[in-house]
Amino acid sequence: MAIEIRGLRKSYEDFSVTLDLSVKEGETLVLAGPSGCGKTTALSLIAGIIQAEAGDILIDGEDIGELPPWKRSISVVFQDLALFPHLSAGKNIAYGPFIHGISRAERRRIVTEVLGIVKLSGYENRRIDTLSGGERQRVAIARALAARPRALLLDEPFSSLDAPLRRSLREEFRLIPSRTAVPCIFVTHDREEAAALGDRIALMSSGRIVETGTPRELFLSPKTEFGARFFGAGLVLDCTILETGQNGTLVSSPLGKLRVPAADDMPTWDPAGSLLFVPRDALTVHPPAAAQPASGEAACTAVYRGSGFTGDRLSLELELPGGTLCTVETGPRAGLPQKDSTVILRIDEGLIRFVR
Repeated sequence: MAIEIRGLRKSYEDFSVTLDLSVKEGETLVLAGPSGCGKTTALSLIAGIIQAEAGDILIDGEDIGELPPWKRSISVVFQDLALFPHLSAGKNIAYGPFIHGISRAERRRIVTEVLGIVKLSGYENRRIDTLSGGERQRVAIARALAARPRALLLDEPFSSLDAPLRRSLREEFRLIPSRTAVPCIFVTHDREEAAALGDRIALMSSGRIVETGTPRELFLSPKTEFGARFFGAGLVLDCTILETGQNGTLVSSPLGKLRVPAADDMPTWDPAGSLLFVPRDALTVHPPAAAQPASGEAACTAVYRGSGFTGDRLSLELELPGGTLCTVETGPRAGLPQKDSTVILRIDEGLIRFVR
């Protein structure tokens, strides 16, 4: 099974959504972006909850765009789960097969199977109001799978859970699409969740997909300013082009003069003003007496202004020579410079790229 969306469109008075994407069998595509960018509208268009004005929705080559939601063979897990509180977990899960006329014995078999997939074996008779938040989430996913969908859509189903439980459920969910061979579209505004769950990420802004790639590609080598800022995996800096050649492009930036390597997949620079993306792992902080940078590295001075500790990392707030403030992350056990002291900031030029 595979999904292909071509030119799917819905317009409102002051906003429109246009969607082109594909999802392979067993693949999870994360539809990521800030609140209000059109993610949930896109999901509702695919499910048929909102009627599209134009475009095609194909599952295994069959156009389902004119079918009502209940005939599309698509399961949706909403943020509020929409479980039936008066039914047991097993009866919630069996509801879809019951509506489709599946026999009682086969319904029992399906319930047992999908509860095993979501690691809730033996929960058939548990009341919904006795389940924890995480268990309810898994029942909702099991109910969606029990309908034997041709596609699975999820609209921020973990957003109301605390952080440790969200991480645990991500790990459990990660294998479900590939085990069931169902293509999955997962909506989230959380960049960590997008990276943890997605085989690929489609990043949305103002109703359009602006960039698509694997989590590593979008975090470490974004092609757009929006992508670089949304995922926040480095600095986005203005720069001026000084010269260009076979060895790359020499630019002037708040980090000093840098040579940006040539790359076939990199957006071209604009002489009128370009943007650099400097990933976090391209930056390291050293004491003033540190040795000169190695070949392929550049360096500049910076003033240490403060730090933030988040448990697994330490963020150093630095002021660059032109007054630009930037954050450099290190390990949680790194030593701290004296406040307002000068440090050396080294830059691995091989990791820098232009963004558009």
